[in-house]
Amino acid sequence: MIHKNSGSDFKRVVVGIDGSANSSAALHWAWEFSKKQGAHLEVVWAWQIGFPSLELASIGYGMDVEEMKVKPARIAQYQLDKEMKDVFGDPHPTGVLASTQEGYPALVLIEKSKGADLLVLGNRGHSPIVETLIGSVSAHCIANAECPVVVIKK
Repeated sequence: MIHKNSGSDFKRVVVGIDGSANSSAALHWAWEFSKKQGAHLEVVWAWQIGFPSLELASIGYGMDVEEMKVKPARIAQYQLDKEMKDVFGDPHPTGVLASTQEGYPALVLIEKSKGADLLVLGNRGHSPIVETLIGSVSAHCIANAECPVVVIKK
C-alpha cells in the first residue's frame, strides 16, 4: 500500500505507456489510484526511433519501417490517442493530461518524475523468461526516479 506523509495529498501521478498489455494495466491502475487520491493524472507516451514500442506500433498500423522513420511523432500520437480512447472513451476525464515526448523512455519518465508524487509503469517482457524480470525502462526508473515508482504486471 502506498501512503504519503500524513497531512500531504497526492497531487500528480505520472504513468508511462507504450501500447503493451502491461502498460494498459498500469494506465487503468494509475487512473483508479489518482481518482481515489484526488490527484491529476499525467499520461506519457515516450518514443524513440529504434525503441520496440514504436516499431511494433508501426507494424500494427500497416506502416513499413521507412514510413515509420519519417513519421514517428505521428505514430506515437496516434497510439497515445488510441490508448486514451480505449481506456477513457472520448473525451478523456478532467484532470487527465496526455502527451507524447521524443526521447529514450526511461530518461523521459525520470524527467517527468520531478515534482510528481508517483510514477506508474507496466512491466514489459519479451519472452516467458524475460517477462519474469523487470524491464530495462522500469529498472532504470526505479533506480533514478525522483518519486516512488509502482510497476504493474498484468
